Amino acid sequence: MKINHVVIFIFTLNYHANSLVDNSSSHPAIDERYLESRGKNDDDPFAALQEIAMVPNWIDKVHNLGVELASAFTQNPYPLQVDDKVADKNDEYDYIVVGGGSAGCVVAARLSEVPENRVLLLEAGKEESTFSRLVTVDYLFLKSKSWHWMYKPEPETLGAKGMKGDRIPSLRSKMLGGCSSHNQVLWNRGDPLDYDRWAQSGAEGWSWADLFPYFVKTEAVVSNGIGLSAFDRGYHGTRGPVKITGGVEPNLLGRTMLKGCQQIGQPVGDPNGEDHSVVNFSWNFLFNGSRSSMANSYLGPASFRPNLDILIDAFVHRVNFNQDKRAIGVTYERYGKIYQIRARKEVILSAGAYNSPQILMLSGIGPKKELEKFKIPILVESPGVGQNFQNHPHGNWHFTMKRNISLVYTEPGRYIDGAKNYIANRTGVFSSLSSRIQSLFRTKYALDSRPDGGLEIIPLLDGSFESNIVSGYLQDYKDKVTRNYFVPQSYKQGFYFVLALHRTLSKGQIRLRSSDPHDLPIVINNFFDVRRDLEVMVEVCLTALKIVNTPVVQETLSAEAFTNTLPGCEKYPIGTPEFCRCLVLTITLSGNHEGCSCKMGSKDDLMAVVDPQLRVKGVKNLRVIDSSVMPELTSGNINAPTVMIAERASDLIRGRVLKPSLPPYKREEDVFKYQALHHKD
Repeated sequence: MKINHVVIFIFTLNYHANSLVDNSSSHPAIDERYLESRGKNDDDPFAALQEIAMVPNWIDKVHNLGVELASAFTQNPYPLQVDDKVADKNDEYDYIVVGGGSAGCVVAARLSEVPENRVLLLEAGKEESTFSRLVTVDYLFLKSKSWHWMYKPEPETLGAKGMKGDRIPSLRSKMLGGCSSHNQVLWNRGDPLDYDRWAQSGAEGWSWADLFPYFVKTEAVVSNGIGLSAFDRGYHGTRGPVKITGGVEPNLLGRTMLKGCQQIGQPVGDPNGEDHSVVNFSWNFLFNGSRSSMANSYLGPASFRPNLDILIDAFVHRVNFNQDKRAIGVTYERYGKIYQIRARKEVILSAGAYNSPQILMLSGIGPKKELEKFKIPILVESPGVGQNFQNHPHGNWHFTMKRNISLVYTEPGRYIDGAKNYIANRTGVFSSLSSRIQSLFRTKYALDSRPDGGLEIIPLLDGSFESNIVSGYLQDYKDKVTRNYFVPQSYKQGFYFVLALHRTLSKGQIRLRSSDPHDLPIVINNFFDVRRDLEVMVEVCLTALKIVNTPVVQETLSAEAFTNTLPGCEKYPIGTPEFCRCLVLTITLSGNHEGCSCKMGSKDDLMAVVDPQLRVKGVKNLRVIDSSVMPELTSGNINAPTVMIAERASDLIRGRVLKPSLPPYKREEDVFKYQALHHKD
């Protein structure tokens, strides 16, 4: 089956799944146009949603079946060799890498560059599929248990009042490449001050000068893109494994919104260049119409090395230690059987901001009370494990417009043509969210020179594709939010803003649910615990309205906000601070930028879980290498910083580092100069 048939099949499956809900009910259809097409009449065409939006379990099964069938026919989008043998206690490796996400792919690939290193990568999920590489249909995987961990963070105290159970969906991918195989492919380094703050907090060797060479090493900038003023010279790499492109094929919507940002004073520039507080079409790890995931960029080319073994469907329970507190291997489960495998040199946890602290605690490393609660023998009391957890809260604000230029999921003809264009030319709606814009800026609450607020402009509407499926089912909005807010806007042209907080002061935590590794840990976001975070989001919301009200946006698009039928917010006039505050507290989403739950720091920092070489304090031969080691989140999306962390950590293990340098460089090759690691022990 060809990819275009698979794509069309999935859209048809989801469309008819929703239609079947209507057929199986005595209630009227979902919206007026849909009603008319069936020759029905009813005074209240939306009344059915009160029951219909509660999607029955069989819809979940139909959706997952569709995703599974699509993935089954589209595996192995690039050359990749995985192993099906069992690795047990009779076998030894030099390095065992736990987790095949963004960081794990980098570490396994880089360590296996040394032929003498025998490396094992254990991934709990599966291979990446071709289907997952189509960015614009990424949402189809939101409820697939085969591809996601299905975390459900605890109910929010303040926000998420429009989400089912006051819980914010958390998307943690369970496949090779991790979230780089499923996210929205934004490539954002963060602000230089982010890293200088890391170093000042005790993470010696992690300043901007130390890390700039690793961003260059990672990147292969392959196109200036359309609409970019220019990549800042001397700031980017062209020889790395991750292919980066700028905005491609922006349509009238994208061009107009960019002009609107300029009209309110936002400068257009390179978001990964000299000034981080700029607006432009987003930078993406895309190439030839497909995501350049870390599994594709790093692991695929490395997988054929004889000294690298990759095991999928391998779920790690804990790290094993000897009497000297030296990590000597791991216990893992595969297809219901338990195995132990030994490591001669090191065990490396790259399981992410949720799973790395969970594995540490299950191994006896963590807060004393947490371990005693579940009768886990204490190996090392480490109070910082699972603490300091941070995430960027997001919100969505939707607008309609009169121009027929956005993506509307209910126009199948556009997607059939798009599938054909993708196969023939790797262009069209499946190749990228071509008009997506990212704006990073400082609000009046900014604490320093870094941008604390951000906007993304997305050229589609959440509710435009069978609203009760996309909004009510896939995104977990409450039924009344779907019924009152999204459904009346079905089939309309429009776009939405992602409202983003990039400098959060609120902190959550990761805790054990039990001593059973199969029980997902307790995730507490604790969004808006610090009031300042909420007020920044209000300013971001007001900035979005300023952009919409610019002359160029109004004259070209005639854009206007959804009618204020958002439950709980009806009494507030649209565009007021009160409305924005209510909107943010109702439609509260996760940026899926989880980190900081095993933070690095100095030996004197009692809450630091790892030292600046990412070695777990109190034990030997164990490191954590992923986003959990960040002392604080960077100012933007965190996939690029996570890859950078893994690049530098791989060099630390090899006893070398790139010499510190600052942009702009004169010659790219000057950046790639190594020096021996002076303080390895």
